[in-house]
Amino acid sequence: MSLLTPRDGAALALVSFILYRAARQALRKPLPPGPPGYPLLGNVFDMPKGRMWETFKQWGEKFCPELTSCVGPVVSVTVLGQVIVVLNDHKIADELLSKRGQIYSDRPTMHMAELAGYDRALSNSHYGPRVREWRKLFARVIGTREHVARFNEVEEYQAAMFINRVLADPEEWYDRLQIRQGTSVLQPTCISIRLQVMKEFSEITQPGAYFVDFLPILKSLPDWLPGTGFKETAKAYKKTLDDVGELPIAHVREELAKGAPNTSFVGTLIREEPNLTPERLFDITWAAAAFYSGGAETSVSVIQSYFLAVCKYPEVQAKAQAELDTVIGRERLPTPADRDSLPYIGAICKELDRWIPVAPLAFPHCTTADDIYADYLIPKGSMVFPNVWKFLHDPAIYEEPSAFKPERFLGSNPAPDPRDMGFFGYGRRQCPGSHLADASVWMHVAHAVAALDISKATDAAGNPIEPSGDTDDGLILRPLPFACKIRPRSSDALRLIKERIDRGSD
Repeated sequence: MSLLTPRDGAALALVSFILYRAARQALRKPLPPGPPGYPLLGNVFDMPKGRMWETFKQWGEKFCPELTSCVGPVVSVTVLGQVIVVLNDHKIADELLSKRGQIYSDRPTMHMAELAGYDRALSNSHYGPRVREWRKLFARVIGTREHVARFNEVEEYQAAMFINRVLADPEEWYDRLQIRQGTSVLQPTCISIRLQVMKEFSEITQPGAYFVDFLPILKSLPDWLPGTGFKETAKAYKKTLDDVGELPIAHVREELAKGAPNTSFVGTLIREEPNLTPERLFDITWAAAAFYSGGAETSVSVIQSYFLAVCKYPEVQAKAQAELDTVIGRERLPTPADRDSLPYIGAICKELDRWIPVAPLAFPHCTTADDIYADYLIPKGSMVFPNVWKFLHDPAIYEEPSAFKPERFLGSNPAPDPRDMGFFGYGRRQCPGSHLADASVWMHVAHAVAALDISKATDAAGNPIEPSGDTDDGLILRPLPFACKIRPRSSDALRLIKERIDRGSD
């Protein structure tokens, strides 16, 4: 009779696996520096519970202070045998993630996310033919500024609708932005599901949130065992994701069958390919889901940051309104054709990207082969995080990085554009919807400048209430809800918004 129970056998197998990886690692070049860990467990107890980008920045400063004698602001930790590498310098991130993209373009296998069906999500998919095909679909519809221009009318309409919703209930402005109706490119069929799926995705992709990501053997345990509740969570999250993928495309196909015009991302592709194979329909479904969820959500986050910025820095709103009045007057709303003539508003949009970057750690890359950087080993299978928040808050590049200063992007020697500093990602995993996101944010900010006066809320005694400026701690970074005072800038602005809505989106 065996002396080992199944649980004992599983524990022995796990320990053997970790020892094997540790012994193999000892024979190779050293990993980049980082906090010392424990035998077998590694840095399990060092992983931050929140605001990881700040901890990662501190590690870079503590364990690698002298760039001349060290690998630079690159640190590593090991959690139960999984190597995690953090890049705290944009140039190094560009060198590895872009220029060495042939081995840095994969995604790590995040077992909890896969259990929840997120292997179908672009951001979580392993690099290969399917990801390349999805990116081709994006490129066909919104791959260039010229492609995005076909949706200018839609963006203008949606910006006017955004102003209308905020003014309809100013005290609930934050939630009004949360349920922002997307453009026809990001067809909004079920707002509550979109919000839920982003919340769930943010939770399950946090490094260290679920032990199954580091101990995949847990997937094989019977569901009735204590500690396997993550399986039920994954099933519930998979249902939410299924709805996000399937409901919008069903809605669009129904509209097209009725002969209704539909210029959305899905509608455009289906009209071009009327005889879809099941595989092609799968590609379109999940490519669209990436835009429908992530694309709309990131734009909303930047717009929420605008409301915070002009509350804390009222002079920014005043300067933007003065520029708008000087260039186009008050007799019409701004359009994309005005963008080059409104440099200060453009600078506001860049500063919003820098100040509260929506993806402070982007999404982890994964190495498909061993790599050597500055005589340190980055092993195959490493999770590699570019610390975008650190890049955009580096005082050596952006003076007073905590302050909101659009002027830093103006003049003869402007600061680097955040879009060139990792804001939209790197290399073959760079955001394929960057042109659309950029156009959408500019249009909404320009309309807010034209039509709204935003200021600090006041207490019962009439004293202004300073917003804390605190942000949440999910995959998407955004300001936490705060009170502010919102009024229409003028009766003429209200009239222009109503007229634009009445004209519709076509």
